[in-house]
Amino acid sequence: MITTMSLFILLLVVSLAIIAYLRKKAQTALPLPPGPRKYPLVGNLLDVPNKHQWLVYDRIAREYNSDIIHFGGLGKSIIVVNSFIAARDLLDRRSSLSSSRPVGTMLCEIMGWKSMFSFQPYGQQWRDRRRAFWQEFNPEHGRTNHRPIQLHYARDLVRHLYESPLDFEKHARHMIAAAVLTITYGLDIEEKEDPYIALADKALKHLDVAFIGTYVVDILPFLRILPQWMPGAGFQTAGENSRHDLRLMMELPYVKARKLHQEGRGESSLVHRALSRRHITDGGQEERDIMETAATAYLGASEASPFSMQELDHHLGCRLPEFEDQPYLPYTVAIMLEILRWQSTAPLGVPHSLVSDDEYKGYYLPNESIVFYNVWAILHDEVMFPDPDTFDPSRFLKDGEINTQLRDRVMSTFGFGRRICPGRYFALDSLWLGMASILSVFTIGKATDESGCPIDINLEYSADLNRHILPFKCSIKPRSQRAEELIHECCRF
Repeated sequence: MITTMSLFILLLVVSLAIIAYLRKKAQTALPLPPGPRKYPLVGNLLDVPNKHQWLVYDRIAREYNSDIIHFGGLGKSIIVVNSFIAARDLLDRRSSLSSSRPVGTMLCEIMGWKSMFSFQPYGQQWRDRRRAFWQEFNPEHGRTNHRPIQLHYARDLVRHLYESPLDFEKHARHMIAAAVLTITYGLDIEEKEDPYIALADKALKHLDVAFIGTYVVDILPFLRILPQWMPGAGFQTAGENSRHDLRLMMELPYVKARKLHQEGRGESSLVHRALSRRHITDGGQEERDIMETAATAYLGASEASPFSMQELDHHLGCRLPEFEDQPYLPYTVAIMLEILRWQSTAPLGVPHSLVSDDEYKGYYLPNESIVFYNVWAILHDEVMFPDPDTFDPSRFLKDGEINTQLRDRVMSTFGFGRRICPGRYFALDSLWLGMASILSVFTIGKATDESGCPIDINLEYSADLNRHILPFKCSIKPRSQRAEELIHECCRF
């Protein structure tokens, strides 16, 4: 039975859709980019995939022989870019038009993530916070201030893998999280079950289901006025939980870092340097800016072959790798690049938003369109990466050196234009050092069952917009007696 409220909502949706359709139709005679058939009012929003989106978008782009496709309806416009050239044209060369973010009703307004500048629309507040972030995470500053901390936690990673290899996933995550929290807040991170890492992990889990379009309130924003007790308003509970966990993630480590600053400690942290640069009023906007910028730093941080071993042994001899070794280990760098290319962790990136109407290749791109760039399609381009589904680090080598053209394509995993990840150099440093450290002293292979038979490794991933590898078993053992001795010599026990 249709209630008065349901009828009112239906009429309002229809009216808004008609107004949006007529306004857009009057604005341009150019066609929208190709895509599945659109129906009156609802368009083809029902065709937007809810899992493995990057694969579906790549298939649709091939069907229409177009590297840019479109979905839309109910006043919403979604553009998906499926090639490096189109992404560069729209997101780099026209960054003044495409550097904003879609303000997701659920993610930003109800769940509270608008405080993270990664999700803020383009504007002065975003520029100020990004500038503060870049002051800390630019490569020159990182080489001096971050690399010693990253090296410390890379050595811890080796030791932890030696002590409990079955927990390899937890150890790898701890290395990244601990380094970021130490650099950002100056905290002493506990080796097991650190409370600050637990706070951040809990808050970040809300992101897995909060991307644009997951909730109906993103399509019908006026539903945000519904009270929490009303049927169908379960998103309000999810929003309340997210805001609570996010507030703890932002405030608790910041309060500890500020206390360290007042005591004259924690000099090497982002928070200490930011507080030292200016006089901060308790609870004022400047302090809020520092606290939220620091929280974004953690947010951004979250998420072998025989030839490599020969290269490491030849150059390193009997020691663990350091950052200065990277130029002399091109194949190890190639492995890192191939890992980033082969299985993208954010295969659709973080969506951009257009700030005005635009035109590309004769197609009309409406203002406020949500723009996804299909990283997976870009990095599986058969022309640039022949046999793209095969893991082959040697594709990045040219005359014994890294092929810079292919390397630059892989950097698209960090975004485009003014929205490119400002923490990318820190991320690459951490990934390379951790990987090189592991390969220099460990042999990684298949685990065995109770009968001693090898267990095949079948890698599986979550189907979310941010992919996570699902748990699997493997064997991690010292490569030799000398490698085991090296672990004891170089890593504190």
